[in-house]
Amino acid sequence: MASSHRIHPRRLILVALAATASLVLAACGDDDGAEVRDLGAEDGESGSASGSASASGSASASGSASGSASGSASGSASAPASGSASAPADTGVDGGYEYASDVSAHRLVTLDICVVDGILGDEPYDFDAVAEVYTAGGGSVNSDGSVRTLQGFATAEDRLHGLADYFAGATPLDDFVTAALVGTGSFEGEPDAVRRQGVQKGIKDRIMIGWVVHELNTALDKASTGDFDPAEGAVHNWDEAWAFYHGAEPGCAPYATSNSRGGNFGTVGADDETSLANEAILAAMIDGRDALLAEDAAAAEEAADRVLRNVMVTYSQAAVRYSILAAESVAAGDTDQARVQQAEGWTYFQVIEPYLAEAGADVEAVSAILDIANEPGANGGGDEVRAALAPAWTELGIDDADIGELQ
Repeated sequence: MASSHRIHPRRLILVALAATASLVLAACGDDDGAEVRDLGAEDGESGSASGSASASGSASASGSASGSASGSASGSASAPASGSASAPADTGVDGGYEYASDVSAHRLVTLDICVVDGILGDEPYDFDAVAEVYTAGGGSVNSDGSVRTLQGFATAEDRLHGLADYFAGATPLDDFVTAALVGTGSFEGEPDAVRRQGVQKGIKDRIMIGWVVHELNTALDKASTGDFDPAEGAVHNWDEAWAFYHGAEPGCAPYATSNSRGGNFGTVGADDETSLANEAILAAMIDGRDALLAEDAAAAEEAADRVLRNVMVTYSQAAVRYSILAAESVAAGDTDQARVQQAEGWTYFQVIEPYLAEAGADVEAVSAILDIANEPGANGGGDEVRAALAPAWTELGIDDADIGELQ
């Protein structure tokens, strides 16, 4: 690792890039680095990106975890019960970020997640209905009738997120969510409440952060070749990263997860709602957009590093929180609840596990605590998770104040 305590967003995907260079170059010609599904087809695909950021940061992010996109030129969009939606005419701004290109359809992927959240809101959980939204989509429909699907991105093997190099299998994101949906693999024999965590957080957090990482890396790759075309070049993929991180419904996106964890750990801004990590990510996204518009690839890569660094803060907080809660539930004799909390923490941790492993975290110790293959609380709790992650935090320039303390 570099002595500057920066982790470079493309370090984890160098092998993948070498193996799939022709696929990547072909994909970069599409509007989001991936194929999309035509209505009536069986499945589809879509794109995503990488980065790392300062846990402080000065810009304030409008919008909140409630699901309203304040600052959006089109207003907030509602997810229809059917899971279908049409793009508003004007989608210039989401949560304080002004798009430089047309991502009017991309930002509506979050509507599919809102539908999933609604289905999983109350027992009994209809996993078949979730699977339909996951595989068919409907929220992000292009003017030509093609549809982005969550599963389409998760099953694509030419994505620039580096996860297939770390996890077993070519499509680890889809493998995880599908196992939770049907109750196989790690989720075989698990109760519906445990499977729900794997499905919901697997989609909103694992898949969507993978998408963000892919789009940022695609933007950096295009910048490295001098492709700065605002409509389809590097800045377009950069815009897509924010569309997938925040989008039309930030309450159904990773943006909401960050706000929730910031509230849990007392790391929020002056509005007492927006996490400091989200403020820093917004600032970095704006800086990176402007750098790409100015054709400054080096500055864009630095901004991408800041984005990912603050993603590490959010999901580190999640791993710590749910390890603490699971241990407390075990101590109170509620092993069923502990199991659910363990599954939630495990899913959140896998969002960042490859990056923290690269930065020196003892990921095996964390997995021993959170992996549902083990009994909850058997191998430690929050203190042990913090100790295991501390080396990576130091390497990334994250300190205890950035993580905070569980309130």
